[in-house]
Amino acid sequence: MNRTIAILAGIKLSLLLQSFIPLLPVSTVGKDEGPVFGMAPSLFSENGKVYMAFASGDSIQYCLSNDKGKRFSAPMFVAVLPKLGVGGGRGPQIIAVKGRLMIAAVDDIGNIYTFTKNEQAITWEKMGRINDVPDIAKEGFVSFAANNRGEVYAVWLDLRTDKKNKIAGAMSRNGGRTWSKNKIIYMSPDSTVCECCKPSVEMKDRLVVVMFRNFINGNRDLHIIQSADGGLNFGEARKLGEGSWKLNGCPMDGGGLVINSDNSVQTIWRRQGNIFRCEAGKKEEWIAVGKQCVMAGNKGSNYIAFMNDGKAYCIKPDKTLVELGRGGYPQIESTGATSAICAWENEGKIIFALLNK
Repeated sequence: MNRTIAILAGIKLSLLLQSFIPLLPVSTVGKDEGPVFGMAPSLFSENGKVYMAFASGDSIQYCLSNDKGKRFSAPMFVAVLPKLGVGGGRGPQIIAVKGRLMIAAVDDIGNIYTFTKNEQAITWEKMGRINDVPDIAKEGFVSFAANNRGEVYAVWLDLRTDKKNKIAGAMSRNGGRTWSKNKIIYMSPDSTVCECCKPSVEMKDRLVVVMFRNFINGNRDLHIIQSADGGLNFGEARKLGEGSWKLNGCPMDGGGLVINSDNSVQTIWRRQGNIFRCEAGKKEEWIAVGKQCVMAGNKGSNYIAFMNDGKAYCIKPDKTLVELGRGGYPQIESTGATSAICAWENEGKIIFALLNK
């Protein structure tokens, strides 16, 4: 039975591969002197600008593009965070909120720090910790999202109280300068959530949606949990998809989500060696063989990036499959109604590609 499923999956992937368009031009971050050496890129796009943060050793750096990612500035220094957490989806996360830039990063002791600056300023300021109990984010994962009110919501894996990973969150209303009292959003009834999968978060007005990989009865399945009041209160967690993944280990694969214009939630995630998507509460749809999947969208036009056999791929809104290049842990960001940018790491270099519908 398992062999039959594997053969069918291989046939399905083969049919997808036949729809490849020619390889898009793949550029390297930086100027003519060559690529930037770094890892763990994150992206944020707003009003035609693309901000990219990344790690270089214990140094946090960022680049700026004013033309939707066609050209980036030379890398600019942000700060040194000793024992900066990178790898497996970890790394500095960047966002822009009402003319202010914010980067969040985790050290391997388990503390989440924010660095902020006005967009026109040169130097960054280090703010306080997001976590109000020290040394509890030891897995090193943090994600955040902003709404049109200028509010930012952060989520992470949290070990407080019982040394078991939980989903925790906090709100900032001043561009990352200060954070609210931390809130435990979810605790697994079976001791812990999945220990090494990055949670995701998106915001739209007062709606906050968090997606995470749970761990219940040996199954490592994706769940979402939502708040309709800006993160003050959350409802019940809901499992995504029909199947389950019985796994004695962690796949280090958290998936991604997009909030649609009607407040429905589109999700992308991995189960075993396959990638699925579904609107929360609806039937799952098989997408591809692969892992490390992420998604970005604008007005229903969603781009999906993922890895398979050491290469990065993107599925465009018209379902065209594009091979991007070798590497791992892609990040994708919408840059307009019909365009996106994907960045990934390969052998200590950060590479990006521009995508159009």
